[in-house]
Amino acid sequence: MAIVKMEKLAVIGVDAAKENLIADLMNLGMVEITDRTAVLSENEKLNGIAVQDGDEDKVAEIDGQIAKLGIVLDLISRYSKEKQPLFVTRKTMKRAAFLDRISNRSVIEANVKYILNLNRKLHHGRERINKIKMEIDSLVPWQKYDLPLEIQETDQVDIELGVVPSTVNIDGIREAITKASDSAELRVVNRDKDMYYLLVATLKEEQEEVVSVLKQWGYTPAPFEEYVGTAKENKRRLEKEYVMAWKAFKDIEEQVSACEYMRVDIECLKDYLVIERDREKVKSNFLKTGRTFNLEGWIPSECKKTVEGVLDKYDCIYEYREAGEDEEVPVLVKNTSFGTPFSAITEMYSLPDYHGFDPTDIFSIFYAMFFGIMLSDAGYGLLITIASVFVLKRYEIEGLTYKMIKMFMYCGIATVFWGAMFGGWFGDFVAVFAKTVFGSKVSISPLWFNPIDDPTKLLVFSLLFGVVHLFVGMGINAYMLIRRGQATDAFLDIFSWYMIITGGGLWLGGSAISQSLVAPGKYICLAGGIIVLLAGGRKNKGFGKITGGLGSLYGVTGYISDILSYARLLALGLATGVIANVINLLGSMAGGGIKGLIAMLVVGIIGHTFNLAINALGSFVHSSRLQYIEFFGKFYEDGGEEFSPLRNNTQYVRLTDNNGGLK
Repeated sequence: MAIVKMEKLAVIGVDAAKENLIADLMNLGMVEITDRTAVLSENEKLNGIAVQDGDEDKVAEIDGQIAKLGIVLDLISRYSKEKQPLFVTRKTMKRAAFLDRISNRSVIEANVKYILNLNRKLHHGRERINKIKMEIDSLVPWQKYDLPLEIQETDQVDIELGVVPSTVNIDGIREAITKASDSAELRVVNRDKDMYYLLVATLKEEQEEVVSVLKQWGYTPAPFEEYVGTAKENKRRLEKEYVMAWKAFKDIEEQVSACEYMRVDIECLKDYLVIERDREKVKSNFLKTGRTFNLEGWIPSECKKTVEGVLDKYDCIYEYREAGEDEEVPVLVKNTSFGTPFSAITEMYSLPDYHGFDPTDIFSIFYAMFFGIMLSDAGYGLLITIASVFVLKRYEIEGLTYKMIKMFMYCGIATVFWGAMFGGWFGDFVAVFAKTVFGSKVSISPLWFNPIDDPTKLLVFSLLFGVVHLFVGMGINAYMLIRRGQATDAFLDIFSWYMIITGGGLWLGGSAISQSLVAPGKYICLAGGIIVLLAGGRKNKGFGKITGGLGSLYGVTGYISDILSYARLLALGLATGVIANVINLLGSMAGGGIKGLIAMLVVGIIGHTFNLAINALGSFVHSSRLQYIEFFGKFYEDGGEEFSPLRNNTQYVRLTDNNGGLK
């Protein structure tokens, strides 16, 4: 439950050891290298002594190779006949096995070249198929025209084939042509919703004038100059060519599909090149002289001994320093095993500032509880939990996907708990099923109460739960102020609101517990209000001290709004239960017997699947909202940049050392 302390590491080493040092630091994945090149412009004494390291041309060359491998792998995946897994995961591979895979690099590169050639053939084949298809489509309207298309003139007559929009007045075109030439003949060969397909015959000496008139009506000549034979004959020829081109295209696709066995080697080569590219790319952040290099980077304090072992191995000189107050420090958070999956929610919002506070381990409990109350059905919770456990056991997923799946597992467990407390097992499915199919009375009683029967009780509980959530957020803010030496501000700005909210709650509702709580609540609330009124404008000047206090006291409306926001726990919880009960009612309308059994199962599966999907999504969104708006809004300082150490950023292979340890 903490932001890991970072220190700045500065290293000077011999240039001959640089490549091996970078490789070992990548294997460790514990140092984020920062750019040192800005120092050259800031420190004139370094000019002529040190220069920027790295080779941008080499980086660009490797990037080009990686791009080609990406094209090849995408092509193999597109035409692969193997069943793709639900979750694509990296293959765990020992480093020695990984290097052995790419030892025959020339063969892999030859395979890549072969597949790229197939890709070019596919591209040309696709273009050929599309061209033939367009030509066939262009000939379809001319099937009634029985003259060979190459006949475009006789000794005295010019023959024009073309189209005009179907919106024009064809009689108007005839009249216009007749005015231009008494001998011109216009015939409509065909018509569809878009075009008229025309044959226009004119004397050669009048051809230009007639075409000029036609163009005024949107006339476009038909592109049949290269055709020989009638439209029907050309269409039949092209259809045969289309079949042959399509067959050739499919043959190439089969050849690509047959390259599936090359995939793993190509994936390994791509990962290897990514590592090589990153090694070369990071050098541009270094400074170098003739024989030495200099780097700086951020390192978690707890990793210093491990990194020092590598630095000492290459006889490097190094030193550490604390992060400055105004310095941008990368953020690495370390959470408990329960809280870690919920860090996905924090990351979706924004990482905390390095000098701020990471609340993940605290809000994770609230998040799971809120999700469970909103979904509030033990049957749905069991499905979510079982599905999540299956995915976690079946697939070696990593990163954000792993966090989200494990988070849903915990949320599913919380949903089972609250569903049992409220008596929801796919709504009232057990009772309705037993009565409809077997004619008997069976039900599962809630361990606490049924919110549908007593929604007010759940509303009160939701608001109280929300107050606790808000108080924790306010407490974190107070802790941050005290940690920064502002204990007075913590008391005046935070604890005074504890008094107002707690006292106000006892004043207004304490009688439901004991009448003796009302009077103390009243005085506590008023005392807190006086503190806010007097201290709210303490940092202002003159009349602002009074108006500042009034403005601060007006903040009570914001707290009331925040507390009422937790009524969504009631709303979503009731929605899930009511919809589930309606689904069960619909399933029972077919009556008893086999017919009723089938109806209950079919309607139940479809309806409850829909209800689970919609309300699980709603629970996820609204649980997140309660954290982001109500909770984070009380203390959270965001804007942190994620700690991004130099490491092996492989996409397809998860490397281990020869003993199986992750690198």
